[in-house]
Amino acid sequence: MRAYVEAYGCTLNFGESREIEDLLLNRGWELAGSPEDCDLVVLVTCVVIETTERAMLKRIRELVNMPNLVVTGCMATACRQKAERVAPNAAFVPPGDLAGFSRLIEETERPVVPVDRMRDSYCIVPIATGCLGSCAYCITRLARGRLKSRSVARIVSAVERAAEHGPREIQITAQDTAAYGADIETSLPELVDRICQIPLDFRLRIGMMNPRNALPLAEEIGGMYLQPKVFKFLHMPAQSASDKLLEEMERGYTLDDFKKIVAMVRARVPEITISTDLIVGYPGETIEDHKRNLDFLSEMRPDIVNVTRFSARPGTKAAVGQKPVVGWMAKDRSRELTELRFKVALEKNRSWVGRSVKALSTEKGKGRSTILRTDEYKQVVVPEMLSLGRYYEVHVIGATPTYLTGLRVTCSR
Repeated sequence: MRAYVEAYGCTLNFGESREIEDLLLNRGWELAGSPEDCDLVVLVTCVVIETTERAMLKRIRELVNMPNLVVTGCMATACRQKAERVAPNAAFVPPGDLAGFSRLIEETERPVVPVDRMRDSYCIVPIATGCLGSCAYCITRLARGRLKSRSVARIVSAVERAAEHGPREIQITAQDTAAYGADIETSLPELVDRICQIPLDFRLRIGMMNPRNALPLAEEIGGMYLQPKVFKFLHMPAQSASDKLLEEMERGYTLDDFKKIVAMVRARVPEITISTDLIVGYPGETIEDHKRNLDFLSEMRPDIVNVTRFSARPGTKAAVGQKPVVGWMAKDRSRELTELRFKVALEKNRSWVGRSVKALSTEKGKGRSTILRTDEYKQVVVPEMLSLGRYYEVHVIGATPTYLTGLRVTCSR
């Protein structure tokens, strides 16, 4: 029995797709590299914006004649009717419903044990699904529902097994990691502390957290990044520098709240990598709001900025009411923000040139190159093929807006 699993979208989707793969392997299935000649095809979908939704529908059409097509991910709940019109005979499983998927392939459920197989040198461990927010534009919260946190014991066990099998980069992920544990009387800092007590050598990357739930934990979150095993990497979406728009988005925080969290974390870890997101062309966005976004980038100087043009999603509050910014204007604003964010990132990355850093090899690069990560999660590209999952001393010789270039000095282990 051969199965093919294909995933799109966020890190959580990819983490759940790997759990599906582990379940299949435990049931005796063979994983294939393409959907041809397979007995089962699983598509893990994303519908975060309209263009992604169209791409998912296109992919479903391409796979519709495959035997036993299973559609999971956010499209399986948020846009199911559209998908059913394209593939009426497909099976649909809500995102993260591993038990439901198990029932599709086997009557008797058995516990899923991660299979001992190397996936490059990183592993994704989902810690929760759903969220506590009510963002006016977000279809993902409609697809995944309210927060459902996994137990600390289950997560720690998954991280430990993964680290034992070889991957040294462990990514914990959720829609909002800062919300983790609010439904089971624990918290993200408590979880990270437990993970860091595992007596194995690995690095932990903490996934996206929203300011609304990070604010009450700001001191503890700052402390998390002092743990030697934790990458100094904070992904926290601002979405807008306009308090008016943040209120209309129902984000639950102000720009000053965002700045306060970043300041508290930077006070503990000055060189922490800050990644954030901005939505351009949100309904009612004015030229003054756009200028606030530009000022925000110049002042906060984040290392990474994901700029996304607003996309009205069905079933959300933002899909009705005010008209969005016209397309050409949103495109111009997006281009201006992108140019500035690359300028800021290049300036920051150039400050690393000439330094020697310890970095973990995590991915194969293009051609005969390897991508390594510093403790601050900076990408360093080295022009040789290195063993993955090992630490190297690297001398940084160049910088681009998105990565550093370097030369290997030594290998530590």
